[in-house]
Amino acid sequence: MRFVVLNNTEREKLEYLQKYSSNSVERNRSLCLLLSNKGNSMCAVAKLMNISWFTVRRLINAWEKADEANRFSVLRQAEGQGAKKKLSQVEAQIPDLMEKHGRNLDLVLEDIQKQFGINVCKLTLQIFLKDAGLYLEADTKIVKKQARPTGF
Repeated sequence: MRFVVLNNTEREKLEYLQKYSSNSVERNRSLCLLLSNKGNSMCAVAKLMNISWFTVRRLINAWEKADEANRFSVLRQAEGQGAKKKLSQVEAQIPDLMEKHGRNLDLVLEDIQKQFGINVCKLTLQIFLKDAGLYLEADTKIVKKQARPTGF
């Protein structure tokens, strides 16, 4: 039975990360170490976290190998991990397509599919446009809405 022994400062920092980190991977890895510190075996931690015991073993090995200053970097996800943005390769052409189709995203999606062979949903395109700051200024007539009268 193998488990991690944490000092008070490490335990407190892991508890803080487990509660307040915005990264789910960091929260889960922190919880694994905290459960191991409480004396749970690798198999017990794996069952509680619904992961393989080998994943717990790799985490514990990485934690023990890292020096004191870099231990918490083990919890973070490595660069390049996760889903890649499909539309980043056509980012320069999207404003032209939006201008061509008068901001009709359905037609923009069709053109992206035909010209570049990239199939994405409308929500993905909207999120990409918002994150990349690629929006065209709308006509003021469309943007302005009449305020509702407050009285009866």
